Amino acid sequence: MRFDTNFTVKVKDAFAARHEPEAARVLGEIFWAFLVLALTVATLGSVAFGVREFLKPLTVDEEPSVSVGARKGVTKAELVKILEAFDARAKEYESRRAAPVPVKDPS
Repeated sequence: MRFDTNFTVKVKDAFAARHEPEAARVLGEIFWAFLVLALTVATLGSVAFGVREFLKPLTVDEEPSVSVGARKGVTKAELVKILEAFDARAKEYESRRAAPVPVKDPS
């Protein structure tokens, strides 16, 4: 088996005479080989990236555990305010359910 040792000379000559059909064939073969190589590299790279992402261990966020002393308690005044807001919301719901908002007739 013989290897082509005049590859650079052949490419240089083919590029210089790119209007000739023989040179266009050489340039086309080189371009085709480049495209196949680029596709192979892209495929192998994406497969390697997918395998790496698939096998990467999940990150565990170290959050402090919930403890009683870590959170401020609700005061009686805040609790009364929250309950009054829920009562006002329930009254608003009942009033709207009894007398719905009139909607214009679209026709």
